[in-house]
Amino acid sequence: MHRLFAALALELAPAAPDELLRWDAPPACPSREVLERAVAADLGRSLTPADAAAVTARATARRRPDRRWELGLILEPRDAPPVARTVVAERCELLVEAAALMIAVAIDPELLAGPPLTAAPATREPGDIPLAVPVVRDLTAPAALARLPAAPAPTSAPAPTHEPAPASAPALLATLAVATGLDVGALPRPAPGFMVRLGLLARRVRAEVGAVHWPQQSVRVPGTGTGGDLRLTAAQLAACPRLTLRRVEFPVCAGLEIGAMHGRGVGVTTPTVDRVVWLAALADARVQWVPVPRLALGLQLGLAAPLLAARFRLRGQDDDLHRAAPVAFRGAFAIELRFP
Repeated sequence: MHRLFAALALELAPAAPDELLRWDAPPACPSREVLERAVAADLGRSLTPADAAAVTARATARRRPDRRWELGLILEPRDAPPVARTVVAERCELLVEAAALMIAVAIDPELLAGPPLTAAPATREPGDIPLAVPVVRDLTAPAALARLPAAPAPTSAPAPTHEPAPASAPALLATLAVATGLDVGALPRPAPGFMVRLGLLARRVRAEVGAVHWPQQSVRVPGTGTGGDLRLTAAQLAACPRLTLRRVEFPVCAGLEIGAMHGRGVGVTTPTVDRVVWLAALADARVQWVPVPRLALGLQLGLAAPLLAARFRLRGQDDDLHRAAPVAFRGAFAIELRFP
């Protein structure tokens, strides 16, 4: 019966003040309210404004590239320097349990103390909060939390520690992207088109191969019905240094494009089909947003500079029917899937 009343008291306890606990985590993780209840359960009582006056906790959970979860916790006692802690676990729920225990210990250091040998002191002196809560680097089961060793209370305020989060091992991912874009300069008029790319994604670089197609356009000799229908299809090869800022990536790519510009005569006595080799140098800059580890949405701006003259001329004509611009400008929107 006593346990039942204690559980009901925790459920009905007021929310922790915002100054005490800040929780930043994706929807897949438990909510801030769940973390508050876990802290209250470890303390054996509800949270109060006095707790916020003693310590402030900022906790952030994120999904790592290796599919595990990482907790970053900063404890800021009012009478001691802040301390950073990092925990890695298979599930986000385990991070909540670890964060709750460390926050509860910062609020009430006696949670890690053994049986008192003498009467407990009447007041808490500055620096009594045991900030040396152990760092759990790889937590795989809730039972691991129970094995956290007690750390002695420092006799003086400890120097601030700045422990970096553990670096994840570089992973090689495969990518598949489809994109729609616009080319200005290769064909007679601005041409919408589409492309498909396959790639390999490493920590700081990406490499990819792909194909692009700019559909057929018609061009006519002014004042006549004669002319041609032109289209461009090519393969691409590119390499890109890759800069990352949280969930946003900034690839800067360079490569080559090789294919053929097809032309078919229209309104002439003997219509013919001809192909001109298309060889161009590529350069582009991209911005990619990665909302989840296996999906990226991106914008791309770049150019294609033909290395060989790409032009068509009707038989018996002295002027070119079409000649590709020295530099073609391109933009695209891409959806990219990533596979471990």
